[in-house]
Amino acid sequence: MELSGKRIVVTGGSSGIGREVVKLLQASDCTVVAAGKEPSELVPDGRELFFFQGDLSSQEGIDHLFAYAEDVMGGIDIFIANAGFAYYEKLGEPDWQHMSVIFNLNTLGVIYSAQKMKRLRGEQPYAFICTASGMGILPLPGYALYSATKAALRGFAGAYRYELNRKQRFQVVYPIATRTNFFKQAGDSPVPWPSQPANEVAAAIVRGIRTGQANIHPSLTFRMMNALNGIFPFILPLYAGIENKKFQHWLRQKPEKESLS
Repeated sequence: MELSGKRIVVTGGSSGIGREVVKLLQASDCTVVAAGKEPSELVPDGRELFFFQGDLSSQEGIDHLFAYAEDVMGGIDIFIANAGFAYYEKLGEPDWQHMSVIFNLNTLGVIYSAQKMKRLRGEQPYAFICTASGMGILPLPGYALYSATKAALRGFAGAYRYELNRKQRFQVVYPIATRTNFFKQAGDSPVPWPSQPANEVAAAIVRGIRTGQANIHPSLTFRMMNALNGIFPFILPLYAGIENKKFQHWLRQKPEKESLS
């Protein structure tokens, strides 16, 4: 899809991957609404860049975002659902609220936004892009809930694409560990290997939108690991085992960290 002149919403647009995507879109002659829960370092100009601050883990917050975007841009051609977060943890007592918080933003909010885009656009062409994760393919120790939220998006995409017409796109991005504040916010967790900078992921997303890729894999290393695992099926379990050693070490250090905080 050509980007010039398009009206685009980017959630999670105030930091990390989302902020880098917004920067690239600004250079592509687009009108952008960058949406986030926290204030953005980007400077809205009220003409080509707007900022929406709100809670995107609720139906009301997403409804307000759509209404705002339609008001300031006159419509939406591309929606990039990038907002999300992780817990790095060992699951303990059953906690419905704890689970709901992460699923509401990472999964339900994305699916609801996809349905709203379809209703808004009808049979007209559009692109919907959601940021999943390599952990939606390869779950890692410490990220049970996060991996589940992203694996759910993968399953939804596989089926939902059949409900769209030929010129409508539902694209899924599978970044590996990205060097942002994501892992610090998840619980000051160790950054898995391999990792890549946010601007590389953002560039892959923008290329993917232009080419219409159904699945966008920013990391060649991760693609190679998946391919090799098809021949040598011990590779990904071995990798998960290495990450488990980091997780177990983090658990042993956790009481000490909590006592210092």
